Amino acid sequence: MDECTQCGKCCSNLRRGDETTGLTLFPDEKSLFPQDKIRPHLGRGEESVTDVFTYQHTENVCIHLVDNLCQIYKSRPLMCRSFPVKIGEYGLRFSSGCKGVLHTLRKSKTMDWGQYEVKAAIEMVERLYEFHTSFQGQDFRWKYNMATEEWETY
Repeated sequence: MDECTQCGKCCSNLRRGDETTGLTLFPDEKSLFPQDKIRPHLGRGEESVTDVFTYQHTENVCIHLVDNLCQIYKSRPLMCRSFPVKIGEYGLRFSSGCKGVLHTLRKSKTMDWGQYEVKAAIEMVERLYEFHTSFQGQDFRWKYNMATEEWETY
């Protein structure tokens, strides 16, 4: 990926309007944020959630963004490391709001599977796949809705 333009867009608008989810964090990443800025995200259980698989950062703008620079860049969460590669309904795609991506796409017209960001996105997909294929018996998939502050099955 080309040099970051340091616009801060990747760390802003993490929750637009009344979206019910925030920036996804895996359990080993939740310590990067104050506990009052973290909520559960995905879980499993029968009658209620007994196992939380991912967490989420609740703020619209990342608390680690200062003067359009990430203050924890070297240890940032996997979702941040994968940006500007997004996991979409039809596979991996580039975020349209990143100027660095637009410049890269104009130059190459293809995705380089060896790029750091692509590798991070693939790792994220693998972790989420592990969650979605690990259900047994009567387990339900649960998603925490930050707007209602309640778990919902999906």
